[in-house]
Amino acid sequence: MKRATTLIIAIIVFLESVASLNAAPCSVTSPGCGGTYPVVFLPVVFSVDVSDQVDPATVDASDFSVNGIPADSFVIANDNFTIIFNFNRSPVVQGINTIHIPAGAFDCGGGSVLEFTCRIRYILTRPFPTPHPRSIAPQ
Repeated sequence: MKRATTLIIAIIVFLESVASLNAAPCSVTSPGCGGTYPVVFLPVVFSVDVSDQVDPATVDASDFSVNGIPADSFVIANDNFTIIFNFNRSPVVQGINTIHIPAGAFDCGGGSVLEFTCRIRYILTRPFPTPHPRSIAPQ
């Protein structure tokens, strides 16, 4: 009886490992990728959409970086299909910025996330002051 139990356990462990090998990876998209955006303030919040529901227990703020600087915090939204990464201070520079999530950084849909790299160009603009009509002092 002991050998049969051991054999059954070995088969279950083997089948679980085969299932994990066949789990489909998920992918990430971000609406701003590839674009050029004029901004008055450099952004501190970045949102990514995931093709399958994310496992919140596997996400860490450092899974996401901008120009090699990891995020400080994150929030999962949209029924676990969106991750919003936050920075205490903007990692963005004027010009081209690289956003990155390494392969396997977190799990979603039964598999791990594929590597994600995106470039966004930001152009820092100055706001134009609101013109005020000159007033004439009463005499």
